[in-house]
Amino acid sequence: MWPFNNGGKNNLEPEDALKIKQEHESFIKPYTDLLIELFADRGMLLGSARYGDMTGVERYDSLSEIDLRIIKVKDLIQKEENRCHRLLN
Repeated sequence: MWPFNNGGKNNLEPEDALKIKQEHESFIKPYTDLLIELFADRGMLLGSARYGDMTGVERYDSLSEIDLRIIKVKDLIQKEENRCHRLLN
């Protein structure tokens, strides 16, 4: 959810809200790009011949490593969105 659509229900000056928005965007952009790369890596792994040759445990370990990174990045993004909500309300 975009944290800046609150219908003007805060007591912040427009300049302060703009500063928070700019900080949020500068934080989110690299992590969004990283998520895209991680999902691409996951897709490439699943579609690779190497993945087909792996044992079940090797498949699990490979996917688990990527999935744990995806979860970590999503958690960081969620924490940043929560921070923005707190600051804006």
